[in-house]
Amino acid sequence: MPGCLKNRSLVMDRNTLTGRLIPILLLVVSGAVSAAEVQLQPPGVANQASSTPISTVTAQQLRGRLGLAPSSAAATLALTDEDKKRLSLNAEAAVSGKPFMVGAVKPIDIAIDLKPIDVKSMGDQTYSFAKGLVRVAEGKLNWVMRLDTVDSSGTRLLLDNIQLPKGAKIHLYNDAGDLHSYANVGERLWTHTFTGDQLYLQVEVAEEDSDAVRFTIASAMLRYPLPPEFCPNAPCIQDASCATATDWPEIDKVRKAVAYINFIEDGWGYACSAGLLADTDPNTTIPYLLTADHCVNDPDVAATVEAWFDYRTPDCNLGCQPVPPGTFTTLGATLIQNSSVDDHSLLLLDEPPPADAWYLGWTSTPVAWSNGAMLFRLSHPRRAPQSFSTHQVDSGIDPIQYCAATTLPRGAYIFSRNVVGAVEPGSSGAPLLTASGQVVGQAYGVCGFNIDDFCDSVSNVTVDGAFANYYQWVKPWLDPDMNNLPLSVHKIGGGDGRVTAIAVRAADDTPPATQPDPPSGPVESQPEWPWQARLTISTWRLNGDWTCGGSVVHPNWILTAAHCVVDDIDGRFTTVAPSAIEVRTGSSRPDCGGQVSKVKRIVKHPKFDPVTGDSDIALLELKEPVWAEPIRPVTCEREEALACINTRGLITGWGKAEMCEASGYSMTVLKGQEARIVSPNDCRQYEGDDRNIRITSNMICARSTPANGACQLEDGSPLVVSNKRGGYVQAGIVSWSRPNQGTLINRMTDPNDYTDRINDCTLLTDDRAVYTRLANYVDWMETTTGLDFSSDVGPGVIDCGGVCVGRYAKDTRVTLIAQPDHGSFFDGWQGACSGKDTTCEVSMTQAQSVKALFRPMQPRSLCAACTP
Repeated sequence: MPGCLKNRSLVMDRNTLTGRLIPILLLVVSGAVSAAEVQLQPPGVANQASSTPISTVTAQQLRGRLGLAPSSAAATLALTDEDKKRLSLNAEAAVSGKPFMVGAVKPIDIAIDLKPIDVKSMGDQTYSFAKGLVRVAEGKLNWVMRLDTVDSSGTRLLLDNIQLPKGAKIHLYNDAGDLHSYANVGERLWTHTFTGDQLYLQVEVAEEDSDAVRFTIASAMLRYPLPPEFCPNAPCIQDASCATATDWPEIDKVRKAVAYINFIEDGWGYACSAGLLADTDPNTTIPYLLTADHCVNDPDVAATVEAWFDYRTPDCNLGCQPVPPGTFTTLGATLIQNSSVDDHSLLLLDEPPPADAWYLGWTSTPVAWSNGAMLFRLSHPRRAPQSFSTHQVDSGIDPIQYCAATTLPRGAYIFSRNVVGAVEPGSSGAPLLTASGQVVGQAYGVCGFNIDDFCDSVSNVTVDGAFANYYQWVKPWLDPDMNNLPLSVHKIGGGDGRVTAIAVRAADDTPPATQPDPPSGPVESQPEWPWQARLTISTWRLNGDWTCGGSVVHPNWILTAAHCVVDDIDGRFTTVAPSAIEVRTGSSRPDCGGQVSKVKRIVKHPKFDPVTGDSDIALLELKEPVWAEPIRPVTCEREEALACINTRGLITGWGKAEMCEASGYSMTVLKGQEARIVSPNDCRQYEGDDRNIRITSNMICARSTPANGACQLEDGSPLVVSNKRGGYVQAGIVSWSRPNQGTLINRMTDPNDYTDRINDCTLLTDDRAVYTRLANYVDWMETTTGLDFSSDVGPGVIDCGGVCVGRYAKDTRVTLIAQPDHGSFFDGWQGACSGKDTTCEVSMTQAQSVKALFRPMQPRSLCAACTP
């Protein structure tokens, strides 16, 4: 609890302004668990093999295989004036809490297919083919194409639909001799960054296998060149090459741990900073990388990450120069754990970092309240080479006053004043370190009264997400328990499907643990919020028909509000007949698609009070199981961590959306409205005693965006929050969505006309609504259903949302199966699994990570008309 001191340690640090040694008191203030820490660790042997083979040839040798270079380009790539304008404006107006935009993605769409080449008739000479040159020599076919770029300071290519036979390679190089080679890659690949005006893409394949080579050069990300000085940093930015061990004894080690990262999202290229993190397992060296959640928070974006290590100027104040040739880079990353609550994102690099890389230590000791503590940082402001800064914790500032927001509380964030240097856009995610090189946070940005001047440390404060606040969530990876090693599964690729653990075999070869059989597959693609259910209730009485929302908590059970399943026409609040309810799941539309199910049994909570709204919860047992992915309820034990006051979440349900904007066509679709859990007093003050609405301990008060967001969706719909593992858990059920009406139960005039609800909601201009507090009813749910809801990811089974985590003892062997949804196909495994077989076995020798690639067969559109 706040105010309880559990541990303290005295650290001597150097104040670089005065040179005096001052004592810094670090206080552990927030729990009964003693602080954990790890020191800086030297280079180790990475245990993951690179997917990019080391080139055994040079660019010059590759040119020699063709005899001559292409005289013209197959395509010329350039940014439009509109692109340059947007990138320039973004650079000028870059703000905290967002990644730094550095480039734009431009389409190319050149399909490469070597099958038409008549290899047998070719002599020992060079031929023209497919806008390039081709030659056969020494049993190998080599084909090369040239791509020109205009005003790009660096270019990455997207290769898609890749089909390469075993032994074939795609080489990419420039006139400077920079070269990367790719073999045994998946269907889709963003390449390394190449500088220069001319790029060469060359295919090397055995003569007899050339017919099997095909891929598409889909697009390119072009980095926008900055002004002539290359990095227009603020005048206080300090070149890290000027800093020495006198300024910071650990700086030379930290240089080898900090990375500049670039990544691609929504058609644009972005830049942030990051740092390698050490873990406590002495037998492994796993390349965990820490950055900011606002930089990388999506598995598909993480797959595009390119990390540049030890990127700095050759000497002090030589000027901000382009990335020097030979700078070590890695391609791809896996999103392990992230949260916007304290703006952290833990990644796992898909390739090992350089052999001389160091790994940053960390400490769970909070520093947010340690006034005067001196902290250190290396970062890449505005994509510049490493810069050096020091910061002094200021525990006296008011975060709300400086940041004009309640979402950056002290404790979840660290507030400090710049002492030497500063952070700028592009520094996001850069680790904040103690004098001994231990991570205590990562850069969010700057708040204050003069944020246009990043050097103003009087009017502004630097804000970092606090490692101590999220340590418990990254602990399974950074401080692994050998009896509970995490296996994280990530679904990427743009398609839909599910991954399930179907067998678990202990290290002693005992028979596999009993696991539930996975469904054979859903009948439709899963919507964005796959747990959502739509209830249509039809009665013969005057109330007629009405609709509600609900959530799939098990293939056989739907959770909803109790007032959705009672008929109040005569004031008796009689439970409707099960046959009166139709349940639709697995669709993004409320009126078509997915599965339609009948209800076998309705279980309304025995203490439901239709007047006060207390215990507004009911369970519907279905006659047949549904294929929709269930959501787990938050438990009492986890509520404080996952669904406390100020937690941000979503209300999911159906609302109006403009589709096919060219035609002005609108329809009702599945959507999510942002919501934030607030103090019950907020709803008490709003409702007032005259409404006879008493906010009990069985209720949650939350504010939604827009103001009438909960009302615009449907009663009974779920309020969900992050499970801190990439998925969601349900915290509440929409109960009082329209408190302006003064009664809990409000029937719409025409349930088939959604505008009726919208019009009703226009009377509600406040953003507060009341929800059933689900944690209080998990025991009742278990008693009613006979199921176990004590785990927020299921009972030891991997079978949840886009990112899911199971935990197993060391040396356990876990068999996974991948099942694509209708309209998608499974395209293989990455990480601890490989190949394209739908099953794979993972040996839990350490914390493991697996990617399952699901690709869409064809684009989906919500503009299509519904077919009954």
